[in-house]
Amino acid sequence: MIHHLKYLAAACLLAGCSGILAGPLVAQDALTGDFSKPAEIEKRLAAARADLQNLPADADPALRERCQQLEAACQFHLAAVRITAAAQGEQEKAVQAVVSWHGFPTPPPYSLLLLDEIRERLATLADAQRAAEVQLRIDTTDIEGARDKLDDHQQAERRCMETAASASDPAARQSAELPAKSEQVASRIFAEQVARFTLRLAAQRAELQMIQAKSQLAQLHLKTIGTHTAFPKKDLDDILQRIARDRAEAVAALVAASHNPQSSNPLLSWRIEFLDLEKTFWNTRFAALDQADAATAKSTLATFKQLKVRVDDWVEAAQLRLAGESTGVIGISGAVEIDFVQMRAGLQQVCQMQRRIGFAIADLEGTHRGTPVLDRISAALGSFWNAELYLAEETEIIDGKKSSTYRAVTPAKLARLALILTVGWVTLRFLSRRVRTIVSRKSNIPQTTADLAAKCAFGTGLTLLVIYGLNTVHIPFTVFAFLGGALAIGVGFGTQTLLKNFISGIILVFERPFKVGDVVEVDGITGRIKSIGLRASIVRHFDGIDSIIPNSALLENRVANWTFADSLLRHSITIGVAYGSPTRDVAHTLLAVAAAHGLVVDDPAPAVHFENIGDNTLLFRLMFWFDSAKTQRDPLASDLLFMIEKNTHRSQHRHYLTVNTTVL
Repeated sequence: MIHHLKYLAAACLLAGCSGILAGPLVAQDALTGDFSKPAEIEKRLAAARADLQNLPADADPALRERCQQLEAACQFHLAAVRITAAAQGEQEKAVQAVVSWHGFPTPPPYSLLLLDEIRERLATLADAQRAAEVQLRIDTTDIEGARDKLDDHQQAERRCMETAASASDPAARQSAELPAKSEQVASRIFAEQVARFTLRLAAQRAELQMIQAKSQLAQLHLKTIGTHTAFPKKDLDDILQRIARDRAEAVAALVAASHNPQSSNPLLSWRIEFLDLEKTFWNTRFAALDQADAATAKSTLATFKQLKVRVDDWVEAAQLRLAGESTGVIGISGAVEIDFVQMRAGLQQVCQMQRRIGFAIADLEGTHRGTPVLDRISAALGSFWNAELYLAEETEIIDGKKSSTYRAVTPAKLARLALILTVGWVTLRFLSRRVRTIVSRKSNIPQTTADLAAKCAFGTGLTLLVIYGLNTVHIPFTVFAFLGGALAIGVGFGTQTLLKNFISGIILVFERPFKVGDVVEVDGITGRIKSIGLRASIVRHFDGIDSIIPNSALLENRVANWTFADSLLRHSITIGVAYGSPTRDVAHTLLAVAAAHGLVVDDPAPAVHFENIGDNTLLFRLMFWFDSAKTQRDPLASDLLFMIEKNTHRSQHRHYLTVNTTVL
């Protein structure tokens, strides 16, 4: 009941409608009221009637119709309050009856007719409970539908108000206010419907609880009776006397009808046949109680099953005829006139006999106290499938007022959500690969951009998929609030680094301080950029080792990009020669070696510097440029040293380039 009152209080966006249809259009932010009190509903009903009377004769017909609907909605809402109160009163009486029952006033054995009566009551209550559960689902769907329509009309009202506010002249503003007023009335209609449906849901739940309490009481009666039953001869005589009396009346009516063939009623002859069948049933059942012989029990069981087949046919025929009554197809020819009122009364008697024959068969088979295993499993699965695992509160603002409602999370909804997410995930993976393929086909778009486009498309689609899935199965996002504040804080700290690297990856892709293939040096790691991801980038060392570096480290730390502007790099080799060597000739020889190597670029040209005079050698530095996209530094330096060494042996007779070539 508390949940219902919360729901009603959340829907309180009306206190009265007077003044809506006259004067300038204003937002209804000061509305107050209580949808659970009849007095408040009556006030809104009076206000709706007053607004309807105040409409001018030339008012918009659609607006007049909606005002009439608002009046009717208030009346229905007022009736729903009374119905709910009555249902809750009946529920309390049924619960009190269970608490106050302490046994039958008479000792056992109990009459078999009492046992049949309790069984029939349980069967009827079981049907009523299934009907109430179905109605609960219908009412829940009605509430959600009314809420959706309420949202639609409120959005339309806001759009119309914006249009009216932006109108350039009074005439245009007045013309634009008319649909806004109509949408305001429509919003109030569906607000009343939401509250009324909520009351109806509360009444239906009270009715279901009443049925469950009555079923519990009947089960207590059945448990108390147990096997202490008897079918005395007096009960049989009373039943046979009643059957004989009813049969005599049916025969007399049939004889009277035979004198007037135009008013013949086929139900009279059927009535006699039914009473004969009922007599056979009770006589057979009474005789079966005194027979312990297995053969006699088998014969009696076969008789009961034959009677049940006949009764089942009668029930099916009557139900089909009653179903065709509304179409006017049956009975219009005048050949056969059927009294459908008598048919409905006869159907009730036949259904009662159908159940009693079933009880008798169950007694003989020894299964009237048990439930088949498959039925038990099915009932357990059905109960689990629709069990409310969690009740989530959903809050929204309606006409300036905070509105809350409650939606249950069930295994059925979770299964549907899992199916939607699974299918959507597979579809998004396929679409993201297609996006990568399409983008990478463009000649001027690098592979990094294509990967980013695919990942962004997948992430966006996944977010929309989750939102769509939750809305489809009616699970609000507030369902995740049960995780608690501590878990939310833990998730926040846990995802802080992830989000930091994710944003850094987006900045790297768009700002492009380096790209795939650039040679960089960061945190003592030197290598070539292999890939740039949304969370981390991969740098391949020159020795083939890959290092995964978070994107935030590439933005926060000092990074040297050797190939930022172009792929040309400069390197140097230090060579030591003996004292007395002609320095100019040494310089020319080193330049000739550099010029002879095909991977040393000509522009900028190589250069030789006389570095220093050492203890044993004269030190020269050969500086040269090379294209890092074509070769690496160390292999090129090694080739130059081989060439210098070879040139040294050829030039020994010149007495220079004799010793000590080193690379720095």
